[in-house]
Amino acid sequence: MKILVLNYRDRKHPAAGGAERHLHAIFSRLVQKGHQVVLLTTTFPGAQEREIVDGIQVVRHGGDLLFQWTVIKEFKKLDKEFEFDVIFEDLNKLPLFTPHLTKKPHLIQMHHLWKKSIFAEASFPVAFGVWLFERLIPLIYRKSPFVVVSPSTKKELASIGIAEERISLVYNGADGRDVLPIPEKGNYFLWLSRVHRYKGIWTALKAFRRFVEKNPGVRLKVAGDGPLLKKLPQVLKKWGISHLVDLEGFVVKEKKQELLQNAIALLQTSEKEGWGLTVIEAAECFTTTIASRVPGLMDSVKDGKTGILFENRDDCACARAMELLFKDTELRKKLELAAKKYSQEFSWDKAAFETEHLLEKIVNSPGSL
Repeated sequence: MKILVLNYRDRKHPAAGGAERHLHAIFSRLVQKGHQVVLLTTTFPGAQEREIVDGIQVVRHGGDLLFQWTVIKEFKKLDKEFEFDVIFEDLNKLPLFTPHLTKKPHLIQMHHLWKKSIFAEASFPVAFGVWLFERLIPLIYRKSPFVVVSPSTKKELASIGIAEERISLVYNGADGRDVLPIPEKGNYFLWLSRVHRYKGIWTALKAFRRFVEKNPGVRLKVAGDGPLLKKLPQVLKKWGISHLVDLEGFVVKEKKQELLQNAIALLQTSEKEGWGLTVIEAAECFTTTIASRVPGLMDSVKDGKTGILFENRDDCACARAMELLFKDTELRKKLELAAKKYSQEFSWDKAAFETEHLLEKIVNSPGSL
């Protein structure tokens, strides 16, 4: 197949996140299977207009603000050049109107819906635009087939009017890390994510501040880059915990695994997730997760079995979960082993195979989903 992928980012973009990791993990494997994949995306300072990344032909034009217009302008030129069989739209910000660009088969990828949570993350005009377009999804994609990464997202889509029979579920994969449990964990909790408001950094810091009052000497490591990172030193100083929090910034793969392996637990305090890739990354390293009880994370964390869920933004409950795992080593090890076993159910090879099957079905039998 000749596949056109539409997404706001590629994995080299400075603001790339889980959606881009998913995209490259899936489509690099489809390239290896003999398919041709072209990704139309935005550009960034220092980026090449065209570049092969993980076997994918990446074509970069314009920025976020006018990317919808960029897609409309560039689509016909790219289609004439490559003669695509199917279009794969990654709808993780604003809709790109694929069914109105072409009559060719297409598949819409959804990781999660923002709903009202977008107003806590973006300025009002931007948030209102995202919120409004989400409400229009059933109209824009009236007959489109969808693929989602978790049962939670499937329920969210169905709740806004997408017929369940048009929604397929393909779980995110896992790297299949071949690691052994370490004899003794380090003396820290780990928060690992892009540092955005909606990722719940303030909940994690408030919970840690409560926890450390009773458990002095334990540390919190914050790993990840993002727009709020530069604000953290001032906040930590004001709260009197700057000497106990290590701001690691962006970490390479090897460092990330080391941090995950040695952490008492991962804090996944996000207010909105499609799944929670870091949860499964932690589980592969025999590390359990304390997570917000929100869509996506309720699927990647089995409460009381592979980790602990707490009510969204409830830093008191998060702190109690931290104390429980810190003091109850037997419980923590039980959750770690169960989390590791659960992580083995997921693989990127399986996710790629299932995505390939969906695309082939759509190409060979339009309207079958």
